Amino acid sequence: MEDTKNKTSLTVKILLILFSAFLIMYVSKEAGYYEYRTYTKKELTKEAIKKFESDVSLGKDVSLKDYVEDEYIDYSNIVTDTGSKIGNTIETFMNEGIKKTLEFLGALFYK
Repeated sequence: MEDTKNKTSLTVKILLILFSAFLIMYVSKEAGYYEYRTYTKKELTKEAIKKFESDVSLGKDVSLKDYVEDEYIDYSNIVTDTGSKIGNTIETFMNEGIKKTLEFLGALFYK
């Protein structure tokens, strides 16, 4: 009886967490958070274009690094790196295994 109760409470907790995450995303969408971020990026781009044009008209040496912000964020960590290595190893193993299996079957039927 207790085991069923624990499973039910765990299920309810998971559903509450998922519903809370949904509500947070829904409210941020309705509040226009994404649109505001894209608007600010657009404005920064307009400012960079104006600065570029003024620098070109003044004859300054222009470089792309001066006008474009690098927004790349590296989210990798030891877990993602390990998962990637394991996935690549499995992929190589499977590709080689399938290739050798097909070669073997080809040798059986076509020679």
